[in-house]
Amino acid sequence: MKKIAITGNVATGKSTVCRILKDHGASTLSSDTIIHQFLANDPSCIEQVISLFGSKVVTDKKIDRKKVADIIFSDENKLKALESLLHPLLLKRIDEEFKKVETEGKGSYFVVELPLVQEIGKDKDFDLVVAVVSNSDKAIKRFIQAGFTKNSFLKRNARQWDPKKKAKHADYVIENDGTVEDLKQKVLELMKEIDSQ
Repeated sequence: MKKIAITGNVATGKSTVCRILKDHGASTLSSDTIIHQFLANDPSCIEQVISLFGSKVVTDKKIDRKKVADIIFSDENKLKALESLLHPLLLKRIDEEFKKVETEGKGSYFVVELPLVQEIGKDKDFDLVVAVVSNSDKAIKRFIQAGFTKNSFLKRNARQWDPKKKAKHADYVIENDGTVEDLKQKVLELMKEIDSQ
């Protein structure tokens, strides 16, 4: 079973690539979804986030991720503190899920959407890293359509490597500047190439 990380900058189409892979039999995980689960359901994690940022990040007795994002993308130290809390939990969960899927023999790919895999030096934990790249104007447009601001896009992207660097250090690169159908074809071609090795 191939363990594959899908990376790429903000709004490049990583989730869509994962969805296409899942439609073709891959087991997929989203690091964002896992982190959301920790922030919603893990009492110890919730407690630590509140002690880090104060009760102002709580809305209706829940961690308000938007409030947290507003803080961390304006304060490098707070961001690092949150990452040092969440990354170990995330990586442990990914490892547990991989072992479970491998034991059950579900499909030939275990795919994780992990935007910062290269930045945190975990690319070596995967058999392959696939970078999804997109024209930044198109990515900004997608991000704004999803209900965010251009400023938020720029702040989030500043946390990641430049797209050219991400592509250079990946095993495969998928360019996503066309339609979803175009992207699907590229993903299917990629699967053929991986399977042929």
